[in-house]
Amino acid sequence: MRRLALKVDSKGRIQIPKEIREELGIGNEVSASIQDGIVTIEPVEHIFDRLSREVRFNFKGVEESMPKLRRAAEEELSKQIL
Repeated sequence: MRRLALKVDSKGRIQIPKEIREELGIGNEVSASIQDGIVTIEPVEHIFDRLSREVRFNFKGVEESMPKLRRAAEEELSKQIL
């Protein structure tokens, strides 16, 4: 486990260094959770990014991944509706 010292600005924003964002695949959106006083931040992978990656690197993988991709798309749609 690595620990990072990050600064918080006057608006409560934390900047994650570029090399860490790249390593973790963090784009424009993250998911955060709090448990026992610990904040966990995880990258959010959008369904279109996942599908695009599958098509570029492994077309057969797309066929095998379709049920998972469909469920992820349905979950994303339900989040947007709520």
